[in-house]
Amino acid sequence: MNWLLVALCLIAVFLPLPFGGNIEWAIFGFELSVFILCLLYLLARDSRNSKIRSKPEEKRIIPLIPWCLIIIFLMAGLFQIIPLPAAAIQRLSPVGYNWRQTLVSSGLVEQSRLRWQTISLSPADSLYELAKYLAYGLFAWLLARAINTRKKATALTLTLIGAGVFQSLYGLSEHFSGSHRIFTWVNRYYAGSAFGTFVNRDHYSAFLEMIFPLSLGYFLARADYFAWPSGLSLRQKIAWFGQEKLQKSILFILPPLIIGVGLFFSRCRSGIIIFLLTFFLILLLLSVSSVTGKRKTERRLVYTIILVVLIGVILIGIQPILERFTNQKLLDESRWLYYQYTLGLIKDYPCLGSGLGTYVKAINHYLGKDFYVIINHAHNDYLEMLGEAGLIGGGALILSGFLLLGLGVKRYFRTRDSLTRGISLGALMGVAALFLHSLTDFSLRMPGNAVVWLSLFVLCLKVPLLGPAQYYSGEREEDEDD
Repeated sequence: MNWLLVALCLIAVFLPLPFGGNIEWAIFGFELSVFILCLLYLLARDSRNSKIRSKPEEKRIIPLIPWCLIIIFLMAGLFQIIPLPAAAIQRLSPVGYNWRQTLVSSGLVEQSRLRWQTISLSPADSLYELAKYLAYGLFAWLLARAINTRKKATALTLTLIGAGVFQSLYGLSEHFSGSHRIFTWVNRYYAGSAFGTFVNRDHYSAFLEMIFPLSLGYFLARADYFAWPSGLSLRQKIAWFGQEKLQKSILFILPPLIIGVGLFFSRCRSGIIIFLLTFFLILLLLSVSSVTGKRKTERRLVYTIILVVLIGVILIGIQPILERFTNQKLLDESRWLYYQYTLGLIKDYPCLGSGLGTYVKAINHYLGKDFYVIINHAHNDYLEMLGEAGLIGGGALILSGFLLLGLGVKRYFRTRDSLTRGISLGALMGVAALFLHSLTDFSLRMPGNAVVWLSLFVLCLKVPLLGPAQYYSGEREEDEDD
C-alpha cells in the first residue's frame, strides 16, 4: 500500500515543524491522522476479502516477550484511570490517597466526591497521554505493515534524511542570520544557538542525532564502490573515480556533513558528546561484524567524514561551542535536584505510579519552600516514566525498548547485502543515540522526535527481514502491495 507509506512519511516530516509537534493542535492532528489511517487500512484489507499477504518472517518483527511488555504498559495506563473504591486506592496507592485527603481537609474537595478514586492523580491528563501512546503504537504498526520491500524502506530512509537536512539548514540559517525565528515566532530562549523548528535546542540536537547515523549508514551503503581492486595504478584509480555510479554516490556524503554541522551549532553539550559517541559505536560495529577489506574501507570513510565535519565546524566558528563546555558543568546542580525529587516520587508510587502525564502535579509536593523553578519534566525519560507509570508499567516499557534494541543488534549481524547493512546500521545507531540522550533530557516527550525514533526502530527491526538483494545490480524488485 503505497498510499499508506506516503501518508506516514508525511506525518514524520511535518509533525516536527510546529515547535517539535509539542502543541495541542499538532498532537490532536497526529492522533486523528493515525486513527483514520488505521481505519482505512483495515477497511482496505477487508474489502479484498483476504488476509494481508505478508512474508512469514514479518510476523517475527517483534517477538512475543516485547509484545507482552508493551501490552502490560498499555493495560497499566488504562488501569490508572479506572475508578475504584476509596478503600482499594488506599491499599494500591496510599500516598495518592493521603494527598486527596489533604484536599478534603483543606476544603477544596468534598468527601462525597472521593468515594470512588483513580490511581492517577489526574485521570484527564492520563487519558490524554494514553491516547498519545496508543497513537504512537499504531503509527509504528502501520509503518511496519507498509514497509514490505527494500524499495519502500529506501523511500522512508530518504524521507527521514531529507527531514534532517531541512532541519539542519533551517537551524543554521536562523542562527547565522540572527533572526532566531521559528517561522514567525521569535525564540529568545536560545538566541545564541541553532534550534530549527524546535523551541529547545536540546530537542533539535536529539532530532539530528537520530538522522545523522541514518544518513551516514545510507552513504556507506551507496559507497560500496569505494572498495578499490588491488594493484591499481594512479591512472586507473582516477578512472575508477570517474564512474558515473560512484560520482552519484559521492553526493550522499553531503547529508551527514550538513546534519553534523547543524548539530554542533545547536551548542547542546550532551548532543555533541552523543554525536561523537555515535561515531565510536558505528566503528565498533563495523569492526566486529567483519574484517574484510570492504569493512576497512567503510571505516576509512567514517574517519574521513568526522574529520570533514570537525574542519567545517572549526572554519565556521568553534569558539561558542567550546564555551558551552568550559563555562558550565555538563550536568548542573538543578538536574541532580530533579533526579532526587523524581526518585522520591518513584519511592512513594512504586508499583503503579502517579499516573501518565501527572509528573508536574505530583512533583510539586517534593519541592522545597525555597524552590521557585517550575519542573515540567525530570530531564531523564527513564525516571519520569517510572514515576508516572510505576515499576510495573514504566519498567515494562523500558525493558521492551532495550530488548528490541538488542534484537536490532542481533539482526544487524545477520545482514549481508549493502542496502540492509547500511540502513540497519544507521537506524540502529539513531535509536541508540536517543536511548543515551534520554538519560539527561526529555527529547522523547516531543512528538516530532518520538515519531522519527519509532520510524528508525521499525527500520532496524524490519529491514534485515526483507532478505538479501543485489541492490546495485539493477535487479527489478517487485512491490508486495497488500
